[in-house]
Amino acid sequence: MDFIFLIIVFFIISTIVKNSDYQNHNLSVETTTNLQIIAVFFVILHHLSQILKDYPDSFLSSRLIIAGRLAVGLFFFVSGYGMIKQFRKKGKTYLDSFFKKKSISIFMPFLLAMIVYFIYRNLIGKLNVLTAMYSLINGNPFVGNGWFTIMILYLYLAFFISAYLGKKNYLLLFSILIFNVVIVVLIASFLNYGEWWTNAVFCFPLGVIWGSKEDEITNICFKNYKMSLGILAVLFSMFLYMDEIFYHPIIRALSVLLFSALVILFSYRITFKSTIYNLLKPFSFELYLYQGLFIQLFRSDKIFIGNRLLYAFSVIVSTTILALLMHRFASLIKNITITK
Repeated sequence: MDFIFLIIVFFIISTIVKNSDYQNHNLSVETTTNLQIIAVFFVILHHLSQILKDYPDSFLSSRLIIAGRLAVGLFFFVSGYGMIKQFRKKGKTYLDSFFKKKSISIFMPFLLAMIVYFIYRNLIGKLNVLTAMYSLINGNPFVGNGWFTIMILYLYLAFFISAYLGKKNYLLLFSILIFNVVIVVLIASFLNYGEWWTNAVFCFPLGVIWGSKEDEITNICFKNYKMSLGILAVLFSMFLYMDEIFYHPIIRALSVLLFSALVILFSYRITFKSTIYNLLKPFSFELYLYQGLFIQLFRSDKIFIGNRLLYAFSVIVSTTILALLMHRFASLIKNITITK
């Protein structure tokens, strides 16, 4: 596991190049998309580390336990950032096609994943229709790590409502959005959902605020870029350390927010470029959806891969193949629907 982790880290580092958009004080679509793909990499490594962390020689992979929430926070931040940038550019036109685009990019892949997971879990005798439906509202979705998709769908809906009501009044838009995020945090807490549902969720409105006030934020940070990075790095390290000593949801949430801000500020100066990112871009969301299936399957009583390196490698390869196939199947459905 440590070997695979080092390979992925080496690959990411090798793809770092100077960001040509630095002087423009904005992040390109390529930069934000590749950040989301990198976030997916670390989410998969995080979930693998949860299985393999107790081995005494898994030094690096055991430290990946914290990577999950940091990667999810970065994903949420970039999603919010991208949405507000599109809304500012296109206005009402963006909202008119909002549900159509999100249903194709998020809901359809999730629906197909629910079918795949249901068939798999039904075959091994651990799921029926009622249990599956109930799991979608009890905080433990039958789709592996499906909470993330449910939260993304909620955040996207919250953004639409906020943008529709707030229009170009960004203060009103922010207020409505943050209110909706607070509501989902309170609901998750009341229903005793796991803390992972909410420890990164405020990164989404932070991304929205950052994207809408980007010129003001970058003008302040770029006056002394190194000092800005240093302050964020110190604050992140401090809150991460406090979170390791004693858990508190606010401290954990702040550490995730600071991490996202730190990575984003770095990304104005450097970016990531590789053909592999371009290849993975179309089905990166499916990678997230299906990694949980193979993480469970290859350590089950049906198939058990004891060798850790072979197990991790098998999960990554199988996830990639199935994700690509399901993406192409979703594209086929989309094309048939449009044709009709």
